[in-house]
Amino acid sequence: MGKLNFMGGFKKSALEESFQKEKWPSVRFRLLFLYFVTVITYFAGGYSDYVDLGLGSEFHTVLLGRICACLLGCLAFFLLLVDKVRLRMQYMLMSLCMFSVLGAESLELVVKSSDIGSLSVPTAVFIVLAYYILLSPRILPPFVAAVSGSVVYLLSLATVVPIHSGTFVNSLIYLFLANMFGVFFLYTFGRSLRREYAAMEDLKKLVEFDELTGVCSRRKVLEAGDCLFKSARRFNSKLAVLMMDIDHFKKVNDDHGHCVGDTVLKKTARRCADVLREVDYFGRLGGEEFVIILPHSSLHDGIKVAERLRLRIKERMFNVDDACLPVSVSIGVAELKGHDDFKALLQDADEQLYRAKNGGRNKVCPAIFRVVKQIQSTEAYVE
Repeated sequence: MGKLNFMGGFKKSALEESFQKEKWPSVRFRLLFLYFVTVITYFAGGYSDYVDLGLGSEFHTVLLGRICACLLGCLAFFLLLVDKVRLRMQYMLMSLCMFSVLGAESLELVVKSSDIGSLSVPTAVFIVLAYYILLSPRILPPFVAAVSGSVVYLLSLATVVPIHSGTFVNSLIYLFLANMFGVFFLYTFGRSLRREYAAMEDLKKLVEFDELTGVCSRRKVLEAGDCLFKSARRFNSKLAVLMMDIDHFKKVNDDHGHCVGDTVLKKTARRCADVLREVDYFGRLGGEEFVIILPHSSLHDGIKVAERLRLRIKERMFNVDDACLPVSVSIGVAELKGHDDFKALLQDADEQLYRAKNGGRNKVCPAIFRVVKQIQSTEAYVE
């Protein structure tokens, strides 16, 4: 998949960050579970140390290692529970916890070296697999912690603990397989999650944005208008709506073809977007008809914005396929004034749009006036 890098993450850092935030609630839950189980079971394991070593200095040394690992786990659990730390820091704490547990296991090997004859599958293997499986979809932090902890464990096993070479080789194989399985799982599962996320983002864009012009889709702008209408009614704030239609657009398609018509639509949308605010909603209802929703704007504000849009489109010809096309728009303006719902407000603006078109086009018609006197502009020139 072209959007993913060789490590299975998104090439675009913004998309990867968005993905991590999307998946963080589930990762956070798994981490909380992992910290809780690790702290409880690892601290409870001190009883087996007491049975093996008794109340001597060796037992106190092993117990100190367990307590340090558990305290770090408790700190990570608390910071994760309040969820006030950045994701990068959370993953660093996770790596430290994983390394501390493997370090404590290595310390236990050193202290109990005289009592160790042969080893079965070490506890470190289970720890490595647990952190890998429960921490996807990020590879690097658990990989670094697991490999470094495994190396410390194997060094302790090779240099201090008197075991047979075959036992060491078996432990090496176990840890190698655990790390390879963990990396493979993180890589494949992470890629699957990212593919699904990318597909959902693409689908969301198709639903929320018009594919041709890049502005809000009909569904998106109508949903936004309904929410803004309810909010304006509840808090008694102003709301203005503009209905805009490209004049004689059918003639453009008939004379120059639909390809040129599509280019005119895209350039018209781009010019309008340059005029509008970030809080405004600009969407395509269909064909050459657009709607603009202006939150916290009166009818007078809507008229001024409509005039700026009209002049911005009319003042420069559209240079399309070596043809200079004069393009103009007609705009109807309405303000929230006792309307029952957003559909009624939109209908009001639509009626003003038809009045503007019937009045000669290239005009702005507000709900309480006939036709706004046009601002004289300079002669049109080629973009």
